[in-house]
Amino acid sequence: TMLAARAFGAPRIVIVDVDDYRLSVAKDLGADQIVKVSSNIEDVAEEVLLIHKAMGSTDVDVTFDCAGFTKTVSTALGATR
Repeated sequence: TMLAARAFGAPRIVIVDVDDYRLSVAKDLGADQIVKVSSNIEDVAEEVLLIHKAMGSTDVDVTFDCAGFTKTVSTALGATR
């Protein structure tokens, strides 16, 4: 998903995951930033702030949720402008 987003011109890509290995692969493949999150639904608001910080001054216009869990959907929706 990240490589497709880059190929189609995404100017900044932040990958969010609970797994260190997947995050390291994303960074090696060209993610601009990575954010490690928890699986705890109570952490969504704090993690949305981390995602916004990782994006810098760029708003989050598009998100892709590749897991489909309540937590991941909530985080994606909360982070997107």
